Parts: sequence; structure tokens; C-alpha cells
Amino acid sequence: MTKYFEMNVKSLLTNPYLIFWSILFIEFWILMWVFVFGNEIPPLEEAVRLYMASAYGNLLILSLSGACVTIGGSILYSSKSIRYVTKYTRLSPSRFLFENLVSSLVVLLIVCAVMLLSVIALFYSKFALFIVPVNPIGLAGSLLLSTLFIYALSLFLNLLIVTLKAPKSANFISFLPLIFGFVSYSALWIDFKAAVYVSPFNCITSICYFAASGEIPPAGNFFAPPNSQTLVDVNLALISLIAWTVVLIVVDVLLLRKMRGVGVEEIRTT
Repeated sequence: MTKYFEMNVKSLLTNPYLIFWSILFIEFWILMWVFVFGNEIPPLEEAVRLYMASAYGNLLILSLSGACVTIGGSILYSSKSIRYVTKYTRLSPSRFLFENLVSSLVVLLIVCAVMLLSVIALFYSKFALFIVPVNPIGLAGSLLLSTLFIYALSLFLNLLIVTLKAPKSANFISFLPLIFGFVSYSALWIDFKAAVYVSPFNCITSICYFAASGEIPPAGNFFAPPNSQTLVDVNLALISLIAWTVVLIVVDVLLLRKMRGVGVEEIRTT
């Protein structure tokens, strides 16, 4: 790895937007889930496990969506300089993309780990039950795939802005993942039924819920009686998320070949 890997990890982890929207803001909602919304949950291990899996799966979407905005913005603002850095230094275009990918995934996985530890600790302080994921290896794989999708999505949105030379759209387009994340979060009250397989964000919630609890997740309306819920086919959700990720990566590669960069001054003045 070159110096860029270390610098990008440090830059993202110290970014105030990522710290607030992906960690502190979500920590507040974890507290709400545990100490406010969780007052009606019986202190039984199975009930707490399912509730904790719901909390982690749904809040994870909001956390990763917020991080997506930060990571995508770093690509947008450095797009012009990337051309020169990759031309006059040891950092070739392919090596830059690889190091940007790996460093971004490291940061995203750190965010996921912080959330998981917070959920476990706060649920223990509330219910005096030490609940850990039923399938930790499966959860780790689910988180890795989820972060890869988030990276591919953030790269796609910002490469689209750069390729189309449309910096005026940056403020709206870069926040689309957060909007999609909140739409997915509405599944707590709305049964998405078959539409859950179309939304990669809902697929992330489903596969993480399954790995954390060992139970088949509902397609929505999490707090309704179990016999009234539509259950998710976890295999289909996994296939859908993989398909979304592969398609976005292919499109990202195509857009990278056409990227010419957008100047920082042009972004700031529009």
C-alpha cells in the first residue's frame, strides 16, 4: 500500500460528517431503541435477540447511508487531482481505485463494528442479557458485502456527476443513499412484500437480521403479529444484493474510463 491508503483511512475516520451522521447520530437512536422503544420488550433472551437484530439491521442502513455521502464526496472533490496524481506518482489508476476501495471498506467495517459493540453493550445494560450474533461469520460476510455495495453505490453516484459535468446536482445526488436508507427504514411499519428484493437496502437489513438472530426476517411491519407478516427468502435477498453490487461495479469501471474530473472551484461555486 502507498501513503494514500493510510491518509484516506485517517481522513475518513476524522471527517466530522461521518463521525456525526454515521456514529453519533446512530448512537442516539440505539439509545432510543433500547431505553425508550424497548420498554415493552419482555426480558426474555429470544425476544431480546429478535428485537436487537431488528435494531441493528435497520439502524445499520442509516449508518452506512450516511457514510456513503462522505465517501462519495471525497471522490468528487478529488476527481480533478486524481488524474495528475496517478500520472506523476507511483499511484496508478488501478492502484488508486484498489487502495480507495480497501481503505473505504476498512472505515465502513469499523463503523459497523462500533455499532455492533454499542448495540450489544446497551442491550446488556438494559436487559442484563449478553446477546451476541447467532452466526458471527455469516454476519461478518453480510457486513462485508453490504459495505462493498455501499462503496460501489457512492462511487457510481459521484462518478456520474463527474462524467456528466453536473456539479450542480452534487448536493442532491450525493444524498440519495440517505434518502433510500430512510425509505428502507420505513419497513418497520410497512410490509414491503416482494418489493423487498428490489431494494438493496432492505436486502441488507434482511441478511443482517438473519445472521444476527438466526430467524427468517419479515419483509416489513416488524412489530406486527408474526402470522400477519410476509417473510423474506434470505437466499433471494442475498442474490439480489450481490447482483446490485456486481452491476454497480461494472458501471463504475465504465464511468472511470470516461472520467475527466471536476475542479474544486467549479463545485464550490455552483
